[in-house]
Amino acid sequence: MRPTSIISFHTNPYTCGVARFNVSLAQSLEVPLVGLSDYLNDPQGGSLLSIKCEELGSENTRALSQLLESGSHMFDLYLHGIDGSADESQIIRSANRVFAASMEIADLVRPIRVDVVNTFAPGALPSTKIDRADCTLLTFGMAHKIRASGYRKLGEILKNDHRTFRLEISTALHEGTTFSEDFFTVGTEIGEVFDGNVTFLGFLADDEVSQRMRSADALVAFFPNGVRENNTTVLSAMSHGCAVITNLDEQSPQWMKHGVSVLDVSLMGGFPSKAELQAIGEKAKEAVEPYNFANLGRMLSE
Repeated sequence: MRPTSIISFHTNPYTCGVARFNVSLAQSLEVPLVGLSDYLNDPQGGSLLSIKCEELGSENTRALSQLLESGSHMFDLYLHGIDGSADESQIIRSANRVFAASMEIADLVRPIRVDVVNTFAPGALPSTKIDRADCTLLTFGMAHKIRASGYRKLGEILKNDHRTFRLEISTALHEGTTFSEDFFTVGTEIGEVFDGNVTFLGFLADDEVSQRMRSADALVAFFPNGVRENNTTVLSAMSHGCAVITNLDEQSPQWMKHGVSVLDVSLMGGFPSKAELQAIGEKAKEAVEPYNFANLGRMLSE
C-alpha cells in the first residue's frame, strides 16, 4: 500500500544521506516529505517512517516509541540502521510493516520482527548532462546572499549577447554556521540572467578553487559599496590571471582600473570577447603581483 507521506528526521538533502534518500523516495511516490517533529505533533496514519534511530537521539526516539506504542496510528517503518535500544525495538514491534535498507540490517531486526523485508537504497539518478557554455563565470559565497543588484546590470549586458553563459557557484561555510536548504537556492533575478544555467560546485578545497579560477572566463564578485584590497577572492582571481567583473567606487584601490585590470559592471557597454578577458586577466596578474604575503610580512617586520 502506497504511503501517505515519508517521515524523515533530517530534511536537508545536502547535509544528510538519509534525508537525500527520503526526498528522492517522496518525489518518486509523489507524496509529501514530513519532518519528524511535525509528525510527532500531528501524526497521520499510513505514513512511512524512514529513519535511523541513532540519529534521532534518545529523547526523540522515546517520544516516537511512546506515540506508536498506543497502536492508534498505522505506519510502516524503513530502517537505515539499528542501534539496539529498547525504544527502537518498541518502534519496530509497533510498525505495520518493517523494511530494512540492507541484508545486514534485516538480519539484526529479524529477532524482533521475523517478517522484516530486506530492500536496498538506490543511488542518485544521473544528472542532466551539462552542455558546454561559450563563457563560464565563477562566483563564491552563499548563493541566497549573493547581491542581485550587480546581476541586474550584468543581465542587461548579457541580454543582447548571442553567446551562452554559465554561472558556477562555490559555497563556503563560516565557523559556527551550518548549511541550510536555502544556502543552495538562487535568487530569481540571478537565475533569469543565466536562463537557469547555474551550477553549484559545493565547498571546494584550495587546489580545486585554483583550478576553477584558471579555467573560468571571469570571476564575478559584487560588493555593498565597492571592491576593496582585502577582498581575498578578487585578489586570488587576479593573481591567477582571471578577469574580474565587480563594482568600483572611490575607496577601491587605484590599481584596480576598469578596462585595464578589472571590469566595473556599471561601466561595461557589452560583454568582452575571450581575448579581451584574457588580456584583462594578464593585466590583473601584473597589478596584484606586489600584494603577496612576502611583502606583507616585510611591512609587518619593519
